[in-house]
Amino acid sequence: MGARHIPEPAPSWHDAWVIRVLVVDDHPVVRAGLESVLRSEPGMLCVGVCVGPHDAIALVRRARPDVALVDARLGDHDGLELCRAILREPAPPSVLIITADFDAAVVASARAAGARGAVDKATDLPELYDAIRLAARPIPMP
Repeated sequence: MGARHIPEPAPSWHDAWVIRVLVVDDHPVVRAGLESVLRSEPGMLCVGVCVGPHDAIALVRRARPDVALVDARLGDHDGLELCRAILREPAPPSVLIITADFDAAVVASARAAGARGAVDKATDLPELYDAIRLAARPIPMP
């Protein structure tokens, strides 16, 4: 399955409060699961799902997410390198790395790549939602 841009509902008064999320993962079940749980959480909207770097960059440009949720390992591709590529885009989203191999080294590597943080794939949903909300916040100017 390639990239899929998810059509948005008609604009409404609460659009300013919606966090637009792009999901990038090479596992179909994970993509579908994340899309489903994001759809069920008020204030979050999954604007696209895709498998790899090429489709991710295209969706960043087309869907303009606030947060890109990127798997650290994308089959033959490196999610941290994709993080760097996303952040080189004009007006990039924040990137949050998601991984099954969560440890301090992954968190440090994610931050070094420019990600706002890293989340364990085994985390509870409220923690995932909180991490996405934090990643969507503007970075304070020094």
